[in-house]
Amino acid sequence: MQPRLYGFILKRLADRDQTLEVLQRTNLVIWQKATDYRPGTSFEAWTFTIARFQLMAWRKNQSRNRLVFSDTVYEQIDNETDSSQVDDDARVSALKDCVKQLNVDESKLIEQRYREDIPLATIASTMNMSLDAIGMRLSRIRKKLGKCIQQKLQK
Repeated sequence: MQPRLYGFILKRLADRDQTLEVLQRTNLVIWQKATDYRPGTSFEAWTFTIARFQLMAWRKNQSRNRLVFSDTVYEQIDNETDSSQVDDDARVSALKDCVKQLNVDESKLIEQRYREDIPLATIASTMNMSLDAIGMRLSRIRKKLGKCIQQKLQK
């Protein structure tokens, strides 16, 4: 959740230090209002709403500076980033579907490399294959996944 909140705030502020400050304030409010969260509702939506309000408070506080965008510009940024979030969700969903379509060996290799973060050299040694051969197999699988994702997103 933290990386997504960080990205959400960073897209709107474009400054890492300010983003960390707003993220910290957001986390504090989430902690303070934890009893206000209603189980059964989207926790993610609740936290992002808090982040949005913290961003508005930050912007209001920063509006004394000369280089501050108008609310209209921020709304345009929000609209653009909201649609890119939908795109990201669609890509993740497509990736999950495509990974399910891989054969057992391909799936196992992807799992070891990207979920378990096993180094290529270790995988190569375990499978009695050269490092180059493992790299080539991963490259082919990534291309296959990329094609599959593109096809799913075009539908």
